[in-house]
Amino acid sequence: MSDEKKTKQTIRDAMREKRRVMSQEARREAGRAICERVVRSPVNLLMRTWRICIYLSTRNEIPTRYIAREIWAAGREVCVPAWSNSENGYRLYAIDPTMRLISGRHGVREPEVRIPVMPWDVQAFIVPGLVFDTRGGRLGYGAGHYDDLLSHAPSATLKIAVCYDWQVQDEPLPLDAHDIAMDWIVTDTRAIKCAAAAGEARE
Repeated sequence: MSDEKKTKQTIRDAMREKRRVMSQEARREAGRAICERVVRSPVNLLMRTWRICIYLSTRNEIPTRYIAREIWAAGREVCVPAWSNSENGYRLYAIDPTMRLISGRHGVREPEVRIPVMPWDVQAFIVPGLVFDTRGGRLGYGAGHYDDLLSHAPSATLKIAVCYDWQVQDEPLPLDAHDIAMDWIVTDTRAIKCAAAAGEARE
């Protein structure tokens, strides 16, 4: 394993453990606070989109159910990543509040009924991760699934990371050329407009 890969894994392991010990109530509070910032000022997600991809949170991730409820209440559409055996990768599928969820790959919930959605038909992605930098850099779980999905979406597609504030660092992360930067990072205390391009202002 290269030194860079070791560094990435060390960062991932530390963040994964810190996140693991967060209480369920702290997770719920963070999820509600993040939802408020995502759907209203300054991000105003619902003012610029009609179909949004969210992730169905696992036990230790920021819960996304509050965001999903706001999206559905506003009459917008939601899709989620789910594993496709035929394509040996994650693909996007529509979801609504009435759909039954099943346990999929690695125990991640997914809709039982599969209605495919193409990445280029999605206006915004709500993205999880283990650590971020304020320029929009992201370290996920190491498999590259989100980078693959995002690589098939238009460059103008809104990419919003959600996390605890302590998962964000000012120092740039060690990233690869294929790693896709976030436009916003929304935490339980602030919304950061990422300076992915040199000289771009941060909020």
